[in-house]
Amino acid sequence: MKMRPPTWLPWLGPALAAGAGALAGRFWLEGGFWTVLIAALICGFAPIVAYRIWKRLHHRG
Repeated sequence: MKMRPPTWLPWLGPALAAGAGALAGRFWLEGGFWTVLIAALICGFAPIVAYRIWKRLHHRG
């Protein structure tokens, strides 16, 4: 029996983006705006992409 992906997983994206942006700004500020933006985008979209992959694999099998 396969586990279904949790429906709340994509909603973690904005919170993770804010957290990653804050941490990148705090610790990697030498990189500037682009470092913070890239970190926020990657961490913000990661749960959404993970949810989609999990859902696709769940429906396939």
